[in-house]
Order: sequence, then structure tokens, then C-alpha cells
Amino acid sequence: MNATVVDGTGKTENDDESRAEAVLRFRDFGVRYGTAPASVRGVDLTVRAGEIVGLIGESGSGKTSVAMACLGLLPKQAQVTAELFEVCGTDLSAADDKALMRLRGGEVAMVFQDAMGALDPSMRVGRQIGEVLTRHRGLKGDARRQAVVELLRRVRVPEPERRARQYPHQLSGGLRQRVAMALALAGEPRLLLADEPTTALDVTVQAEILGLLRTIRDEFGVAILLISHDIGVIAQTADRVAVMRDGEIVETGSAEDVLLRPASEYTKMLLGSVPTLGKRVRPESVNGPDGSATPQGTADTDGSALFVADGLSRGFRSNGHTVHALRDVSLSVGRGEVLGVVGESGSGKSTLAKMLVRLDQPTSGRLEKDGTDYSGLRGKRLRAFRRAVQMVFQHPSGSLNPKLRVATSVREPLATSGVTGAEARRRIDEVLAEVGLPPEAAGRLPHEFSGGQKQRIAIARAVAARPEVVVLDEPTSALDVSVQAQVLDLLLRIQRAEDLTYVFISHDLAVVQAVSDRVLVMYAGRVVEIAEAQALFASPAHWYTRALLDAVPSADPRDRPESGATSPADEAPHEKRAETEGCAFAPRCSKAASRCWAEVPELSTVRAGHAAACHFPADAQTADEEVRA
Repeated sequence: MNATVVDGTGKTENDDESRAEAVLRFRDFGVRYGTAPASVRGVDLTVRAGEIVGLIGESGSGKTSVAMACLGLLPKQAQVTAELFEVCGTDLSAADDKALMRLRGGEVAMVFQDAMGALDPSMRVGRQIGEVLTRHRGLKGDARRQAVVELLRRVRVPEPERRARQYPHQLSGGLRQRVAMALALAGEPRLLLADEPTTALDVTVQAEILGLLRTIRDEFGVAILLISHDIGVIAQTADRVAVMRDGEIVETGSAEDVLLRPASEYTKMLLGSVPTLGKRVRPESVNGPDGSATPQGTADTDGSALFVADGLSRGFRSNGHTVHALRDVSLSVGRGEVLGVVGESGSGKSTLAKMLVRLDQPTSGRLEKDGTDYSGLRGKRLRAFRRAVQMVFQHPSGSLNPKLRVATSVREPLATSGVTGAEARRRIDEVLAEVGLPPEAAGRLPHEFSGGQKQRIAIARAVAARPEVVVLDEPTSALDVSVQAQVLDLLLRIQRAEDLTYVFISHDLAVVQAVSDRVLVMYAGRVVEIAEAQALFASPAHWYTRALLDAVPSADPRDRPESGATSPADEAPHEKRAETEGCAFAPRCSKAASRCWAEVPELSTVRAGHAAACHFPADAQTADEEVRA
């Protein structure tokens, strides 16, 4: 298959004249394993100094194989063929081990998706960076210590001297990713490979990292190959884009040409699958248990709500003081409703989810289902509750037993409900068909399925016993955009067919808007805003909600912000909970006044059907004007 080449300059990808030096050049590159068909074939790719090239495509398209080939890290059984296979002037097809060792870290470096997994948990981060400085630049002693601090400062790590002495687990996700970038830049590479560097990050931290990538390109002059399935990330960062499908590049060109004027049908399909703010998947429906909106955020007292949480708090003892994961959280969920829950890491979303399914108990407060307090249930009543309330987790690979066949995993909740024998087999076949899996899937193991298929199995397991409520904790964040769209459609179809109630937790605001009736926004363990989905996204009242919306990456490269990266505004809001007497968001809020620092704002109605915990909420007119701006 020949790639569609679109470039506003009229030049093709291999027209190198009058352009910067190429640090990566692949021509007719292919990878084959044994006698199987080539997994990567016919790839032509060039990355030049000082540019960011975005490589997008679904899982299994060959993106990571290309990145691993740049470092000479393909498996030994991989058979590489290429007319040209050159990285930083080194012909990788003829490079020996010594040449590859010089290349790795010194000429080419990589930033991985999971910074925690890439950093050594037993070493202080400064020492880890120092090892690279010694190996590739020969620095020792004071020169090495100064270089470590300078690198951390250049990637916008606050208090670099103190952070250099910390271990990875003591840093927030955003700071760990910045440290991983400093580690990659320590050897002064000419090419930086960034493999899904923002997938696990909140939108505000993601925006900071994207700005940092642009700054690294400008200040360090490195070439960057950015691999991602997130179209918004590519649109806000890349100068040029290459689209991969089934091991081939099907389209390449400038970011504007590919993302705004796609030539291939596959690229058009990918772009059409991207959830964007304003795109509605779920039809308008009743929002409250009585058919009216109930966004006040306080527990219903008439027993009409399916789920009620009243004044939930959860504290954990740490280093002699209490860290509050939840503070006085109250909410109600109506039967058949989809309640979206958004917020950054550390906001309390997952703690709230564990409370709702009774995997954890509140320090104080009350939890009710159908008007009955379920925090103290035991025996048969607890088993009945477990059958009625199920959960779908973010990573299906971790929630499915790798040694159990699909039918066995799906049968487990049925067995606890007393459904066995032929009836259980019929229900297993029914739910597998409902989630779009063939009957033979029942006899296979989890590792034989793709990520999207494994999430379908997890959904089948959750709905098998016909629950009333399903709590979904980041169910689509690890999926490609096309698979994500399929899973969202599947969830809503099952919700209508089974009359389910969903609590949908995510840091992806576009996904939450697309599927939710109402949305609850959390920050530092508190509910700071709650409203009908369309109203909240059109006119957010809390300044934190507006900061989240401002940070969502646009899929339009013309909406790219000014080049440069900001320092993390508040890398770990939960650390400030015990310190801040007033509003926890005050240190980040441009509208904060003396009252904000002294008094915790109560959740109160700011307009009909819309509540916010803010002393100075944005009125509808101000919010509308600034959202348009």
C-alpha cells in the first residue's frame, strides 16, 4: 500500500533539499517474525532536527516496533529488511553491539508511557540522572550534581535541588514524567522517542507535558518522534504527522494537512472517532429520580434515589497526620441515570468509587441504596448487594484472571447469584453476544484478546448477573480512539437494554460529556461543581472546572497555544489538604481573594439546576464569553 503524501509545500517526505538535517531515515523498512506475514512493511519515514513528527494509529499498527527499531531493541527473532535504515548517521542494519551502546542514550533516548515503571524505585531521581551524565558525558562530583539540578530546572521541575533527593514514589505523575524527560535528555541526544508520554496523565498535567515537549524541541534542538493514539496530543504538538495501519504508513504530511484535510479513508475514520467537547453520544434523558434535574449535590431524603451518599469523608494516617481522600461528599444517583465524575489524580474519584461498591468504608458519613444503609451489610444481604452493584476497572488485563478462561470469569458472578448449569451457560452466551464477542471466545484465555476485546469481557462479567448499578473507573482511557468509540457505544446500548445506572469516572472530559446525564467535578476530596452535562460544559461556574476545560487538547492544530511550557501549578493537591484552611483550589485560582484562603466554600446553587462550591463563581454570561474566547 502506498502512503498518501500531503504537504502544503508541495514536497514529498523524501525531498530533503533545503530542509534541516535528517536524524532518522527509514526507506522501505519492514519487520517479519518467522514465517508469519510482515508485521511492518514498506515504511518510509524521515525525522529532521528541530521538528516533532507524530506517529498515530491503533494498537497493533506497528508504531512501537518502529520506535524499538530506532534503538536496535527489536526481539532477536525479528527479521528486518530496509533499503535505508539509518538513525543519527548510524546504519542500524550493520551496527554492532558497541555502536548500539553508543547510540542508546547518547544519540537516541526514549520517554516511556509509564514513568513509574521506567524509573528505578530504589534510587533517588538525581542519582538516576547522574548515572546517565557520567556514562555519556563523563561528569562526576560537583559538575554532575550541578548538571542534574540544571536538567531538572530546564524541564520545569520546581525546587530541583529538593526533588533530586526524592524517590520516584514521592513525586506526582506529572513530575515523574518530567524527571523521565530529564533522564532522557541527560545524554544530549539528537533524537527523542516519546511513546504515549501523556496517556496516563490528567488533562491539566497533559497540557503541561505537551508544552514541555515543544520547549525541548526549541531549547535543546532535538528531533522528536511522538507516538500516540490521542489525536489531540498529536494536533497540539506535531509539525508533521504519519498515520499507520496494519504495519504500513497510509498517510503523511503536515499536521494541518493530515488532520484537517485527510486524504485516506482510514485517517478520516480515526478523526471521526475522536470524542470532542460538544459531541453528544447519549441522547437527552431524565436526569433525576423523579424525572427532573437534581444537581444540588445533597442527599435526597425521600428515598426516591437509587444511590445516596451523605457527608462521606475518608481519612488515612500518614507520617503522624491525617490525609483526607474525601471530605464531606454528598450526592444522589437516580435509577437509569449516567452520573459522570471528573477530576485530577488525587481528587478522590477512585476513593469515592470504592465507597460506592463497598470495597472501602467511610471514616464518617452515610451510604444508602434504595433507602437502606449498606455500610454494615453482612452475609446474604451483602451478597445481594454485590450482585446489584458491579464495577469495571481501567485495566482489564489486571482485573481478569490470566489463568481463567473467559467463560469461567463471566460465570463467577453468576455463581454467587445462584445461577448455575444450563442457565449459566445460556447467560454467558447471551452477554458475550451482547458485547460483540463470538461464542468461541468463551473458551479462550485473556492474553489471546486485544485491549478492546478484554474490556468487552470485563463489561460482560460486570453485567452478567443483571446488576442495577455499574461503577466504571476510567473504562476507556487505555483504548485507541476507534475502540474507545465502540466501547462507549456498547456501554450505552447495554445501559438502555438492561436499564442500568452508571457512575462513570474519567479524566477525559469529552468522553464524560458524551455519555453523562449529569457531571460531578471533584477537587482535593470535595465536590466543587455538579450540574446537567450540557449546562456544565457550556457554562462552568467553578474556576477549577474551567481550568480543566481549558486544558483539553484540541484536535485542530490551528488551536495550538503559544510555544513554551509552564511549571506544574499544583502537582499534588492532596498534599495541601491538611494545610489549607479555606478553598483548596485557592493556590491555583486567579480569582482567589482573602475569603478564599480563610473559609471553605459550601456547595450551593448558582443558577437553576447548577451548584458550585465557590465564593466567587463565574456567572453564565462571563463563562459563556470566556469559553467562546
